[in-house]
Amino acid sequence: MLRRTHECDRCGADIAPGDEYAAVDGIAPDGEIRVLLCAACAVDFSRFLDGA
Repeated sequence: MLRRTHECDRCGADIAPGDEYAAVDGIAPDGEIRVLLCAACAVDFSRFLDGA
């Protein structure tokens, strides 16, 4: 749960406490990936991962 407003790491939209969002925590060849995505960008990311 967010305690303060954050920016979406993809589009820059504000993600306020109480908003839906995605937290992505992974490991890539060049290091860790830790991002917060707004709901719209999370949908796009899910579609990308699904190959759509």
